[in-house]
Amino acid sequence: MSDSTRNELGMDRKITRRDFMDGVALGVGAVAAGSLLGAAGSAPAQAAPAQPGAVSRRGGVYPPGRDGMRGQNQLDNFGHQLRAGTFWDNAGEPQATGETYDLVVVGGGISGLAAARIFQQQAGRKARILVLEALDDVGGHARRNDFSTTHRQLIGYGGSQSLDAPSSFAPVAKKLLDDVGIEPERFEKYFDKDFEDRHHLGSGVFLDKESWGADFLGRWHGTPDYRKVLAGSPVKAATRAKIEEIYNGKVDYLAGLTRAQKKNKLDRITYLEFLRDHAGADADALKYLQTVSNGNWGYGIDAIGGLDAWVEPFPGFRGTFQPYWDDKPDPRMAPTAHKLWYAEDEYIYHFPEGNAGVVYSLVRKLLPEALPGKGMQTITTNRIRYGRLDQSGNRVRIRLNAPAVRIKHVGDPGTATKVDVTYLEKGKLRVVRAANVVMACQNSLIPYLTDELGDAQREALFDSRRLALCYTTVEVRNWKAFKKAELAHVRYPTAYWQSIGLDFPVSMGRYQFPDKPKDRALLHVTSSFCKPGSGEHPQDQAAYGRRQLAGTTFDEMEFRLRDQLARTLGRFGFDPADDILSITVNRWAHGYAYEYARPWDKFWPAGPLPSHVARQRWGRVAIANTDSAPRAYVDAAIGMAARAVAELTGARLPKVANGVDGIDPRKLGSGGR
Repeated sequence: MSDSTRNELGMDRKITRRDFMDGVALGVGAVAAGSLLGAAGSAPAQAAPAQPGAVSRRGGVYPPGRDGMRGQNQLDNFGHQLRAGTFWDNAGEPQATGETYDLVVVGGGISGLAAARIFQQQAGRKARILVLEALDDVGGHARRNDFSTTHRQLIGYGGSQSLDAPSSFAPVAKKLLDDVGIEPERFEKYFDKDFEDRHHLGSGVFLDKESWGADFLGRWHGTPDYRKVLAGSPVKAATRAKIEEIYNGKVDYLAGLTRAQKKNKLDRITYLEFLRDHAGADADALKYLQTVSNGNWGYGIDAIGGLDAWVEPFPGFRGTFQPYWDDKPDPRMAPTAHKLWYAEDEYIYHFPEGNAGVVYSLVRKLLPEALPGKGMQTITTNRIRYGRLDQSGNRVRIRLNAPAVRIKHVGDPGTATKVDVTYLEKGKLRVVRAANVVMACQNSLIPYLTDELGDAQREALFDSRRLALCYTTVEVRNWKAFKKAELAHVRYPTAYWQSIGLDFPVSMGRYQFPDKPKDRALLHVTSSFCKPGSGEHPQDQAAYGRRQLAGTTFDEMEFRLRDQLARTLGRFGFDPADDILSITVNRWAHGYAYEYARPWDKFWPAGPLPSHVARQRWGRVAIANTDSAPRAYVDAAIGMAARAVAELTGARLPKVANGVDGIDPRKLGSGGR
């Protein structure tokens, strides 16, 4: 690729570029995105100088607004050394801080902060609680991206997205949201449900010439007729007709089988096998559909089970199941299917900053002085006062840039009443003592932090391999090209970035979504990193995806992004060189918690489940995270926090921990088996 083409796309422009890793890549060691830059070839895109943090209006560091590529920090070295078993060779002697707490939480994401609040509710406001967070900001996967200009404030999300189907939340999750002031029904007002209709925006699909022989953009409003949408594309007529039949036809692709037999068949095959072997999809139809499941599941049709594809619902089952739904979910469906079976919520429960809004609400409840204001409408625009998170007089303290490196009971774990927690701060090892500890980090990190676990639990913790994905937020000068193209979002079946679209139209309090096409706006760009078409287990695909995600330079990601936008919207007036103002890449090498699914996990749902083995309390230490459910949802994070706290305090276990997690055992039907 010539430099002139790169420059035409704007690769030489000195815009704000930010690249974030989740702190863990290829296991435990963090791979700083900055270290991936400058690969062979033409000069990489230029980033603003790395800063320790953006400065807030009141002074001090403000992590959500920081500029520049993140360079290496203390996480990079200690993570690799922990994994290699060499960390303690030259670590030095930890220094006792003299601090004692009723609870220490390792991890400042939703699970960790929820555990802190639930413990506080049970133990009282006088309880001393410390939250240790390895990164420079609270939230974990609920990451907020701020964009401040002289024109307007724009706020996006770099990770955990929305409150998905809050009507399906267990009582413990609903209670906590109410406690921190989140009223889901208010999103009925905050979310502009008429935005797309008012601006006559629809959907699109882009076929790239590298995969299809020629570039093609298909567009539609409402329910598409794919014979028309793909007319003039490089897809042959017979394949277009088959795609239309799969999406909108009512053919019974499992004719001759009873309803129970159909579900038994789907339980044993992948969605790809259903489409290929029963629906008659040819290679191009399968290629078109390969990534249809990536956004929700983190992997493609070759890995999602047939039963879960039916329930999602993905195309191809309208004629196979009449009536479409059963009265009760089949027990073999993945946890998500059970969660959503009875829910009819619209997908509107979204803070502009994503589920960082939940994080900020928890921070405000735990430390009101760190986030002033009242009402959920002020959460988005009121900034955390980071200097007040870890003050010595606080009953609750949140300590950032403080990764835990060792968890050890003072005495035998079976009888000990205290736990020493060693963490790293500014290059020095420090120790605090706690009566209780909640591990709210991801499961695969825990075995490196303690030598007190049995082999079975260690193996189960390591088994919790997460899925890899990347959320990129692009600030653009305006969204006139989207208006002219009549597009709100575009799917890319075979390109590097799998979806590009306008951000959710949410306005809360003083924050106003850019409603006019002339306004500066944010685009949300996503890709799930797996091994499409391999037919491998989703977790094996995730391991491959992590390597791809960690090994890709920011420069390449940016080039592909600009190239896709130019080829999709260039004829509608979009100029990536002039119209892109900033790019923030949020890489999640360990993103979605993997939830058990057929046909891969034969132990599901009867058990025993590895997640149950992994999350066992030992001594005064309990585990809370979405790996423990396992479901990658806010209510799962809260439910597992409540379970962990109950294990430590002796309180009654919440319903979310009964039976199969996230599934009310009273609602489990026979599913026709």
